This record gives sequence, structure tokens and C-alpha cells, in this order.
Amino acid sequence: MIKDLLLPREKYAEVRQQYGESPFTFEIENGKNILFYFAANHSHDPNNHQYPILRKYWNRFLRATTDMERVVLVEGGLRKIEENEETAITRGAEGSLITLLAHKENIPTKSPDPSLEKLAEQFPEIPKEEVLLMRFINMMDSYQRHSLSGTFEEVVDKWCRQRKGVKTWEDIDISLSTMKDIYKKVLGKDFDLKDNMNQLADPNKVGTRVNEIATILTDAREVNIVSEIEKYWKEGKSIFVVFGSGHLVAQRPALEKLLK
Repeated sequence: MIKDLLLPREKYAEVRQQYGESPFTFEIENGKNILFYFAANHSHDPNNHQYPILRKYWNRFLRATTDMERVVLVEGGLRKIEENEETAITRGAEGSLITLLAHKENIPTKSPDPSLEKLAEQFPEIPKEEVLLMRFINMMDSYQRHSLSGTFEEVVDKWCRQRKGVKTWEDIDISLSTMKDIYKKVLGKDFDLKDNMNQLADPNKVGTRVNEIATILTDAREVNIVSEIEKYWKEGKSIFVVFGSGHLVAQRPALEKLLK
């Protein structure tokens, strides 16, 4: 099983430290096709140091795969084609930028990344409000670490409106007040914007119910991503993957075993 080939969670912290600051890259070649994996830092800042690195790495991939069938794989679902690179980064970080770059080269972009809602369907024993809380904390983590545009209230209001259109949450009145209530119910303390959201939802840590849920759902997510990479590989495609750095750390042992 792919799950058994992933990096064990208890080894993650040690192995992740060996990579240093993201972004970093990983490649596999078998003589027929090539995998280029860009492990990103999710910055929405067009001046972030990762973007010259990504552009250079992309050009290397294009040169190395000139006569090959190619596909680009992105995290978090398919993105719209933005009008320019700066807007792409501001709105969708590296995922939107690589989507734009691939579009210019007529290379298809796919997302092997199932939505959290779809993943949660595999685990009906996890209450929906707990999954929703994890999604909220992930959003708050992005707000804290990646300078999402807008005030706290604007970011949360937009997030709530987006969730209200999803069938999974149709019986939950999604608002900041509701999320604060769920936060207190599940975590046993009042919501505080100063809380370290990254720690709360880290699948490689223990200590909260959200960590536990994150581990379950993230493992399922990694399995799906690796499975899709393997599928395109067996089809003979050369693959350019752009995902957050933690995904490569977790997936690398499985990719080395399955693709080599």
C-alpha cells in the first residue's frame, strides 16, 4: 500500500530539518520520462525568493522534456488563468503562477489533490464540524504566515461565504461566531488570533484533536497524490509537480520506490 511507503510521521521533523529552507526540489528520471518536483513555500508575495527559483526550474524542465508528453500537477484544485504573473502570485501563490506558465506552453494542468470535503467522506466517523474547524484553522494559518490580502474580518467573511456554497456544510450556519464556538468545543479554549494555528493543525504533531484529524486526512491526501503521480508516470508522461514543501518530504520515499 502507498500509505506504508510514505515517510513515517514520527520521522518527519528530523527529515524535514535536513532539507533546510523551502523551496527545494527533487527529480527522478528513468530514461523515458522525468519527474520534476518543486516543493514550495506558498508565498503570495511576488518578490519572494522562491519565484526566480521556480521560473528557472520550470525552464529547465521545458528544455529537458522537449520531445516528451508533459503534464503539470498543482495543489489545491485547478486555478483560473490570471492575466499576468504578479496577479497570479498575489491571488494563488505558486499554484496559480505555474498554471499560467503551463498555459503559455500549452501544457495541461491537473490537480491530483482531492478537496478536504471529498477526503472527509472517506471518514464518516469524524464529525463534520471538526473537519470544518480544521479547514478554518488552515485558513487562519495562511492568514498568519502568508499575508493574505484584507483585514482579519474581510478574510474570514470571504472564507465563510465560500464554504456556504458547499453541500458538505449546508446544515452548519458558518460564521466567525460559529467557528469560535466550535473552536472552544473541540479545543477546550476560547479562540485567540494569537494562537499558533500552524501548530494546532500540523499533521506531524500531537496534542490536539485537530492534529489527530489532520494526520488522518493528510495521510489520505498524500496517498491520493502519489497514486495520481504514479498513474501519469505509467502513462509515459513527464511531470512537473508544484506542492508545498511538506508534501515532498512525506511523499519522497514512496515516489522513489514506485517510480524508480
